[in-house]
Amino acid sequence: MHDDSKHDDSKHDDSTPQNDSARREEQHAIALQLQELAHRARRALLVALASDTHSQDAMRDLQVADEALIEIAALAAQHAFVALPELDDVRHGVDRLACQLYQDGACDGLGEADHEAFLDRHARALTALDGIGPVTARRLFAHGISDLYQLRELGPEALDDVAGLNAATLARIRTSIAAEEKTTDGKTDGKTDGKTDGKTDGK
Repeated sequence: MHDDSKHDDSKHDDSTPQNDSARREEQHAIALQLQELAHRARRALLVALASDTHSQDAMRDLQVADEALIEIAALAAQHAFVALPELDDVRHGVDRLACQLYQDGACDGLGEADHEAFLDRHARALTALDGIGPVTARRLFAHGISDLYQLRELGPEALDDVAGLNAATLARIRTSIAAEEKTTDGKTDGKTDGKTDGKTDGK
């Protein structure tokens, strides 16, 4: 009797020494590329942090770091073996630096198109919250808020101080923040209740 399962396994098995070697070489090359991009981003960020935040030099170095991070994210998306959980935190750091530069007037010399592109690039993390679109994100960024962590820390009442947000937008943002907090509290309560019940049942 012909064994189809064995035939199919051998047909699709690509785990040969040659393939394994080629895969390792590819992964090594990508790792070196990621390392170079990470070094480039780090050097640029260090220079930007040490520069006068009112200067165009800081803006140029920030752009170098930003472009390196975009390349890193693209590589990570293309290759399943690349895991960079800290990339989001680095991105938040870059966006916060960009926000500081913006507050200090480093963007004042930009043309309208470049100015909007800068805001969209570094405020996009805010659009992850329901109720915040690109225009609202720009206004929050101009107020000194570059990510959702800062938005939550600001508190719902302080949103009244953000220029350009109408009542409907404020209501949507507050509703979304409240819903997030409720979900987070629910998860926390669930974990706590589970642990308590488990201990009680165990006794």
